[in-house]
Amino acid sequence: MSKNLASKAVSGLKWGSASTVANAVMQIGYTSAMARLLEPEAFGLVAISGVVLRFGSYFANLGLNKALVQKEDLSEDNIRAAFTSTTLLGALFTLLTILLAPFSVIVFDNPDVAPIVQVMALAFFINGASATATGLLERNMQFKVISILETSSYVVSYLGLGVVMAYLDFGVWSLVYASLAQAAIVAIGSYVVTRHNVLMLFKWESYKPLFQYGSKMSVISFMEFLATNLDTILIGRALGSHRLGLYNRAFMLVNLPLYMLTRTLTKVIFPSFSKLQSDVQRLGRIYLSSITLLAALVIPVCLGILVAAPELVYILLGSQWSASVPVLQVLCLAIPLSFITMFAGIVCDAKAVLNMKIALTGAFILIICLFFYLLRGYGLVGFAFAIFLGELVRMGLYQLVMSRVLALTYRQQLSIYLPGVINGLVTAAALYLVSSLLRGADLPAWLILIAQMMTGALFLLTLTLWFPHRLLKVELQEVFDRMGLTEKTGGFYSKVMHKFRRYNVKEA
Repeated sequence: MSKNLASKAVSGLKWGSASTVANAVMQIGYTSAMARLLEPEAFGLVAISGVVLRFGSYFANLGLNKALVQKEDLSEDNIRAAFTSTTLLGALFTLLTILLAPFSVIVFDNPDVAPIVQVMALAFFINGASATATGLLERNMQFKVISILETSSYVVSYLGLGVVMAYLDFGVWSLVYASLAQAAIVAIGSYVVTRHNVLMLFKWESYKPLFQYGSKMSVISFMEFLATNLDTILIGRALGSHRLGLYNRAFMLVNLPLYMLTRTLTKVIFPSFSKLQSDVQRLGRIYLSSITLLAALVIPVCLGILVAAPELVYILLGSQWSASVPVLQVLCLAIPLSFITMFAGIVCDAKAVLNMKIALTGAFILIICLFFYLLRGYGLVGFAFAIFLGELVRMGLYQLVMSRVLALTYRQQLSIYLPGVINGLVTAAALYLVSSLLRGADLPAWLILIAQMMTGALFLLTLTLWFPHRLLKVELQEVFDRMGLTEKTGGFYSKVMHKFRRYNVKEA
């Protein structure tokens, strides 16, 4: 990876992380305020409307924003074609949704849903008109601008307009208009920065390469949506809403922390990989490096949650959710595999190996259904094991794809998990010992959880920073090289990190 590209990637991670943390903090305050100003029905209506709109969102711009990021050589005509397509498609889906919204009553048996869906359908047009600008921002790796737009739009629309409207008794419409306002602010801000050509173009030669890629991306996104929600659909039908609720809360306890950890990373990785799509050797090296670092963090965190599951469920959910504990423990084995193999999927997107990815995603859906059927007699734990086994198979399939696309051996691909597995097992063993001693002493659950968190953090930091595995040590050294940290950089943070690099990773 060139220094310029690496510098943009590191800057993107910094700004993206700051934006994620800021939005998470603001979301807590916003949720707390709105929960006191609105009735639960308002949130339910918006959630139902969101489900309706999500189906259309996968085809409303045909993945053309991703095509703008991925295309190696992008012309002015390609940009005009993308803007023309996404704007017209957005207008079309807005019109269709407004006309068809009344039929949502048949599905949800709630007449209040239709008018909300009709107003929220304007998001199709707003997002369509802005898809080209936001795609260009990602392509150029202007993540500082993206982060500022996301954070400022949230403040103005949700903390400003949304809360004020809720206070003035606008009810559910305060949620609706806040979401539309945020989309509009991001759209305007993105265009002000990019200032791309908005003259419409109708030349098929400019559309063809974008549609060839974007249409397949839409199909993949929709299939991944089905794969992600397949467990909810099948458990709800087979075991009922009560057990689905137990499963859902267990899933969120392990999935949400990992999503927050990797959300920024995935935003930066796709444009970075796309810029390296022609250099297979360098892309393969960056891919292995990314997996090594991610696995070293994700696997120990998940194995730590596995050990601390009883205390986490009791404190965060309550004693009535105790049946979620074994489900959570099994999911702690499955979900890290999902987040790690996500990088292989991004490589396929960047290299435009989309037919292979469609086939793999379809196979994964069938495999999950098969395992669900075979393990249905074991209840929720059986369903959780089905997810784990399905993720193992998907990991193997993606390794087959990466061996062809990036010319990586299976040994190379398996070895990068080693630092994470070793750190995870050692951390989990330490947590298990501490947990057993404290549980035997009959201490309060909150005190045990604090001790578990401190123990896990201590061992993870020690194994990652002070006694890193040889493979991890090499990757850490490269990270510090890309960050350009030296003792002369100035600042306490830079000096501490330079000393760490000097005494811990210099021999990599």
